[in-house]
Amino acid sequence: MVTHDAVAASYADRVLYLADGRIVDEMHQPTADMVLERMLRFIPGSGPRTPADFDARGRVS
Repeated sequence: MVTHDAVAASYADRVLYLADGRIVDEMHQPTADMVLERMLRFIPGSGPRTPADFDARGRVS
């Protein structure tokens, strides 16, 4: 599955993070919070954010 939804990704055993078509990171046994926290690292120019800035679907609150 390909998704930007941290909750959906948390159901997987393994999550791969892609950038420009390449695998740049991976996570095993993820939770939604872990996925979202890692996703935040890949948002260019977004400045520091925490999972509290987003709802369960990864949208800015």
